[in-house]
Amino acid sequence: MLRRIPTVICPHIHHSPLSSLPKKPSNPYIHYVSENFPVVKSKHPPNTPGRDIMRSVAESWKSLPAARKAVYERKALAEAQQYDNFFKTASLHLLFEAEDNKEKKYLKKRFEELGRLPKKPPLSGYNLYVSRQKGNPQLSAPENLKIFAQNYKNLDEMEKTRLNKEVQIMKESYEKRMHQLLNP
Repeated sequence: MLRRIPTVICPHIHHSPLSSLPKKPSNPYIHYVSENFPVVKSKHPPNTPGRDIMRSVAESWKSLPAARKAVYERKALAEAQQYDNFFKTASLHLLFEAEDNKEKKYLKKRFEELGRLPKKPPLSGYNLYVSRQKGNPQLSAPENLKIFAQNYKNLDEMEKTRLNKEVQIMKESYEKRMHQLLNP
């Protein structure tokens, strides 16, 4: 996922696809850069390329003592907790107020991660079957999927019907839970 670059570094970049949501939390290094970039820049000649300044900032970060890094780690942790608290307490109606599909998708994912929304059930008995399989780590994902597909084809019709019924029950449960959450 893309991270926002501090406006100190690139003031010409505008952010706003998820404008109604809080800014994603920054990691400790980004906090350090946003605080120290202007200082380091002032120590370089006026036309020094940004990449050279960033290189200097990165070197100073690497040589920073653990106690000083801890300050930025605490800032990042506090920001991350504040961000999570927003999603823990925000109304689920934000899903309907979202301006675009990207924003809706992101909100739904965050709410699901925090357990505020149920996870969407699989689309079919085949998807349920595949989600329960353990792949061979020596094989690639497509190779594992080929094996899963072949094994699914070899299942008897009763087992396939059982999987499809299970998916149907999961879908009904999901719809019921979503209705309860969004229409209290």
